[in-house]
Amino acid sequence: MSTGPFPIPIPEGAVEAIAGIIGAALSYGSIRDTATCTAMQMKEKGFSYEFYPALATSVRVSKDTKNIFQVIRHGIIIRTQEGHYYYVGGKSKYWVSDRSFQAYQGGTNFYNNTNGLVTKIRDNESNIVVVRMRAKRISSAWLQPNPPEGCNTPFVGWFLDALESAAAGAIMTNYLPEFTILPTTYTEVPGGLIYESGGHYTADSLSGVLRAVSTRPPFPYMVIATISKQATFKVPPAVQRGSAYVLFPASVMDELCKFFLVGSFEKYCSDLVSNTSYNEALIGAPVFMSFSCTSGCKSVGLIGLVFDGNMLNVGGYSFGDLLIVEPPPYPYTDAGMLAYADELGVKDALDLSIRGVENAEKAISSIVSAYGISGVIASAIVYYIIWTDNVDEMVNNAKPYVEKAKNAVERVREELIKTTNYRLLSYVDECVAQQDLDLDENDIYQGALGCVFSNIENVGY
Repeated sequence: MSTGPFPIPIPEGAVEAIAGIIGAALSYGSIRDTATCTAMQMKEKGFSYEFYPALATSVRVSKDTKNIFQVIRHGIIIRTQEGHYYYVGGKSKYWVSDRSFQAYQGGTNFYNNTNGLVTKIRDNESNIVVVRMRAKRISSAWLQPNPPEGCNTPFVGWFLDALESAAAGAIMTNYLPEFTILPTTYTEVPGGLIYESGGHYTADSLSGVLRAVSTRPPFPYMVIATISKQATFKVPPAVQRGSAYVLFPASVMDELCKFFLVGSFEKYCSDLVSNTSYNEALIGAPVFMSFSCTSGCKSVGLIGLVFDGNMLNVGGYSFGDLLIVEPPPYPYTDAGMLAYADELGVKDALDLSIRGVENAEKAISSIVSAYGISGVIASAIVYYIIWTDNVDEMVNNAKPYVEKAKNAVERVREELIKTTNYRLLSYVDECVAQQDLDLDENDIYQGALGCVFSNIENVGY
C-alpha cells in the first residue's frame, strides 16, 4: 500500500536488474511500499537519535594505513535491560591502540580502555564485533534502535523470515559523505586527521571529527533488502544473513536526503556527489525497515547491519552489493549480547571488554577512597588510564590526573567564594570532570570556571 508522496531513488529498471542477479521475480510495488512506509515512519519520529549510527575507531592505527576509510567504522550502541552499554558494529584490521577504543553516537563518547582489547578485536575474523563500553555523559536525547513491528506481532525476529515477497525497500543510515567530501590532504594517511606522533600514527584528530559528525543527522540511503544471496562473502555460519543493494553514485539519493534533512541540515545533501561507490567504512552501518501491511505501516526498526560488500555492475546500473547480518536479539539483555557475540565468533573480545569495564568500576571506587575526590571526578579520570586487572596500578596511574583535577576544583571554589557566588559551588566537580584532563591545570581551571558560570541562570542570580 502506498502511503503518500515519497522520492523513490531506485527506478523500476534497477529493480529488474537485481531480480536478474538473485534469480527471483521482484515486485517493484512491494519494494516501493515498504520503502515509503520506512521513510514516512522515520520522518514521523523526527529522524531521531534512534536512527543515528555510531562512528568508531581506535586512537592509534597501523603504519600500514593509507587512508581514513580503512579505520572508520559504523555501528550501533545498545543499552541492555541491566543498564550496560554495548558497541555492536564494524571493526578494522588497522586498529592497533590499547588506549583506547572509541565510538561516538549522537555526540556521546563511548569508550573502552582495556589493555589488549583492540588487538583482540582486530584479530577476530568477524567484521562485526560486540564490545561493552563506558559512556561519558549520555545525552538526554539518546535513543537506541529497536526491531520493527511485524504485521501480526509486536516485533519481528530475523526480518527475512517475515517478508511476504522476495525483497523489500529499506533505509541504511551512514555518515560516509561527510568524509568522501574531504580533500586528500585530510583523507590520506599520514595527513591532517591521522598523523605521526611519538613514532605512532595517532587518530586523535579523526576521533574529534567523528564526535562532531555524530551530532548531525546521518545520510539516508534506500536499499533493496532481499532473501537470496548469490555473492560469496565470508561470514560466521551461525549468523543469519541477507542481501542489500544500494544504487550508486549516492547523488541519486539527493531528493530522499532532502526529504529528511530539511532546514539547516539540507545543505549536507550536496555532499552525496562525493560518494560514488561501496566503501569499507560502511561496515557496521544499520539498516531500518517498516513493514507495509494491510492494516497500514508498522513501526520502523532495525533489521540488520552491513557486514561486508563490493561493487556490482548490472543492467547499466552500479550497485553496492551488501551482505547484511541480523542485529542482536531483542529484548536486549547481557545474556543475549553474550550469545550474539558467540554466534559471531567474537565472545573472547566481549569477555575481555566486560572484565575491563568491571576493573574500571573497581578503580573508580578505589580512586575515591585513596585520594578523597568525588565519584564524578574519579569516573572522569578512568577515561585517561589503561584498564588492567591490577587495580592498585590503575589507582597509581590516576595520580597525575587527580592532582590536576583537585587543584582545579580548589581554585574554582576559591573564585566562587571570593565573588560570593555560593550557589554555583554545586557545579564545580561536574564542570571539572567535563574538561580535557590531558591539558595543563590552568586550562582545566579556565574551562571549568567558564562551565560553572554558564549555569548562573539556573541558580536564580
